[in-house]
Amino acid sequence: MIWILVGLLALVGLAVVIAGARRRRVGRIVGGALLLAVAFVLAQNHVTRSPDLAPLDPNPSSDFQIVALGDSYIAGEGAERYFEGTDEPDSAHRNLCHRASTAYPYIIAEELGASLHFIACSGARTADVVARAQYPQSREDVVGGERQLARLEGAEPDMVLISIGGNDAGFAEIGIDCALPGLSDCRRAASFWLHRLDTAVYPRLVRTYRAVRRAAGGAPVFAFTYPNPLGPGFCKDLVGLNRAEMAFVREVFAPRLNRIVKSAAALARIRVIDFEKAVDGHRFCEKPLGQTAVNFVELERTRGAPIELGSLGDIAKGSLHPNRLGHELLVRKALPVLRAAKEGRLEALPALPGPDERPPPFDVEEVADAPTGLSALPPGIPCVGGRIAFVSRMSAEPDLESVALSEVQPGSILCYRTYRDEWHSTRADGKGNATVPVDVTNPGVGSINEILAQQQGVWKKVVVSRLGAADEAVEPARPSKLGLYLLIAAIAAAFVAVLVILVKFSSDAGD
Repeated sequence: MIWILVGLLALVGLAVVIAGARRRRVGRIVGGALLLAVAFVLAQNHVTRSPDLAPLDPNPSSDFQIVALGDSYIAGEGAERYFEGTDEPDSAHRNLCHRASTAYPYIIAEELGASLHFIACSGARTADVVARAQYPQSREDVVGGERQLARLEGAEPDMVLISIGGNDAGFAEIGIDCALPGLSDCRRAASFWLHRLDTAVYPRLVRTYRAVRRAAGGAPVFAFTYPNPLGPGFCKDLVGLNRAEMAFVREVFAPRLNRIVKSAAALARIRVIDFEKAVDGHRFCEKPLGQTAVNFVELERTRGAPIELGSLGDIAKGSLHPNRLGHELLVRKALPVLRAAKEGRLEALPALPGPDERPPPFDVEEVADAPTGLSALPPGIPCVGGRIAFVSRMSAEPDLESVALSEVQPGSILCYRTYRDEWHSTRADGKGNATVPVDVTNPGVGSINEILAQQQGVWKKVVVSRLGAADEAVEPARPSKLGLYLLIAAIAAAFVAVLVILVKFSSDAGD
């Protein structure tokens, strides 16, 4: 509601300034400028909040110590307030770790009556845990000025919690590419992102988990997967995210990231608590925005820290992160296991899966070899009947827009979709011919098209793609920031123009 008011005041103020300038009315210009100033003050006061005043350790005298390290999902990014010094953009003491007392490790420590050594930091990658200081200019009394593992090595933990890997996997860039309106279909980069999970993120996680286990000195270590924020249906609440992009994030990328986390943890001999379904029922498109367990767009800054033009993005870091409700749901999932750990009731770890340190296989039905048995038809499509008996593959040129099929059962319904998009249907003519649109403009797995056609009473899947022509190791081009810079320049020019007009007409009025 506050942003609606701010927007209205700003629009009215700007309109009054422009109208006053055109009619040479100094009073109107001044009035409009005052409305703009009020809008700015309201916005500043809303995003600038007082620090979190809870103690850094909920139970400092407890004999049972929990150490929490990792990234934003465990630090508490997305909260309304952060501990003092952890939301400081000033270059002299820069620290944007964004730790909060509403984060699930803090609540768990309260519930277990445990001491908490809270060293997680928003934006952390695996390297920030094991090798480098994330914010070397941090104040001495604020964690962040050294690698996280150094803090763990200096502690005597009874339990270690870690959430890491999402930033290595590029969750932020995927969120931007998929959610921002005006950008092309983010599935164009699917191959690169999935390839990076296997070749870069997985080995980093294995090394990091092993290092944390060694530093824990025998204390149980728990790794956490990431909650999937997208509900099973589609809605227009998430501006810029279409059905296919939503399906890709929900059904492909997020599950693959979590499978990588679980496999790396198993190889490193640490335990996993699976958060993938922890916020189910409160995800996007399951609840209205504002009632979900994950923020959509959230703007905040600790009181006293200025909002700088060069770091405007910092105030939006809480977007797409669990809020207070989200962390309470995560606590509900983790607490029984961690309580059992404190009470010594943990079961032994399962046997090591094997010496193979390769990432788990990536099972994508659309690009698998022809099945030896029968595959069931996907549920919820207009093509109904038995099962898919065999799969054929077609390699296509990037400019192909449709494929012609023949010898299809006359009058039968064909189903088709591009990679992880919704199913569509068309009908074969009376001679058994049909034309199906395809899209092979995206590289890699993003070019996959599935077509289900009935031929002589048997369902056949045709897979059309240019998969073999894609180089999965090439990073996609990043969207240009020129538009953002031009917008900022235009706003700055408008304010300069207003000031010039005010000075000019004030001088004329004085004459």
